[in-house]
Amino acid sequence: MFINRDIDDYQEITEGLSCKVITYSVDKEDADFTAKNISFDNECHGSFDLYVNGEKKEHYHLNVVGLHNVSNTLACLALASLYGIGSDTIQRALTAFHGTDRRFELKGVKNGFTIIDDYAHHPTEIAATLKAARNYPHKTLWCAFQPHTYTRTKAFLKDFASSLALADKVILADIYAAREKDPGDISSQNIADELKKLGKEVFYFHSFDEIEKFILENLVHGDLLITMGAGNIVEIGENILKA
Repeated sequence: MFINRDIDDYQEITEGLSCKVITYSVDKEDADFTAKNISFDNECHGSFDLYVNGEKKEHYHLNVVGLHNVSNTLACLALASLYGIGSDTIQRALTAFHGTDRRFELKGVKNGFTIIDDYAHHPTEIAATLKAARNYPHKTLWCAFQPHTYTRTKAFLKDFASSLALADKVILADIYAAREKDPGDISSQNIADELKKLGKEVFYFHSFDEIEKFILENLVHGDLLITMGAGNIVEIGENILKA
């Protein structure tokens, strides 16, 4: 069994297992596979030294962003070791992999500010993406977020607020209903209210046209905008770049 040593319920999951347990971690030195000397370039791509059972092995550079992808890579390295895959082959594969569409995808630059799009729509994903964005050169980190479904928004309301608070300023769109009908008891205003309790500057608009107008009027050279959500919020960045 391969397991992330950094997760909170690691002990609960592994206690009593009869199979061999192989651990990986970006934080705990007692894991079998650990990443040390982690750094990020100006595009948030990670680099790290791989240690196996405390012994330094190789240095790896990634073409995907964020600490969460360093952790994901450790899991891959642990599995690769089981099959005897060499470090040269691994590095070639890592170099060739640039991530997937709508995962910290650079859309372009408008009036000197950078637009990135990401599919994140769960609080954990949002936090990971915004933490990664902190390593990207910027003046102000803006997040334009479109919540996905009413039930998810209601269930994770406070978690959404705490994750979005990692941005400097937040722009909220209406909830993307997907398959659901509006129950009338939850909206993006609820997230805005929670963010204000955390002392964050937040702006809520009902239409993409309003959001695009606000962005063009308020973002400045050097700012970083991340459009985020599993709905159609990607259209905002694309429309701004066409304007």
